Amino acid sequence: MSGPKPIYPISLTEDEVKSLREVARAHKTGQSMAVRARILLHANEHPEWSNQQIAQALGTTDRNVRKWRGRWASTHSIADAPRSGAPRRFSPCSACTSDSHRLQFATTEPGATGPLESPSSSTAGGSHREGSLPFQQNRRTLVKS
Repeated sequence: MSGPKPIYPISLTEDEVKSLREVARAHKTGQSMAVRARILLHANEHPEWSNQQIAQALGTTDRNVRKWRGRWASTHSIADAPRSGAPRRFSPCSACTSDSHRLQFATTEPGATGPLESPSSSTAGGSHREGSLPFQQNRRTLVKS
């Protein structure tokens, strides 16, 4: 399969090749990052290949290959571009870490026993009171403490 010569030739250093191989092989790497790393590795190993040949070898589109060759040429990064629009006003992480509004999961109903407790042990000890946690309604609800 022949095609036009790629606009963005890719030439990687040994350190870049090593880091891209680690990204492509890592089990915890997202699929999109792994595909981007493989695109660049193939473009470096086979500079004579067209975008269509690289895309066919990797099972992706030539548009995707063109995009990531161009992105690498301009930024030397395979990370996503920043999103457009206004920044977030509410961050879920900030709500979880603030001291005044911590959220936790309630695993049991008021007066109910846990999976490893017997009914007699939860009522005999008197450690759990009915309604001791506010807003608790049923299993797996968020509770404000």
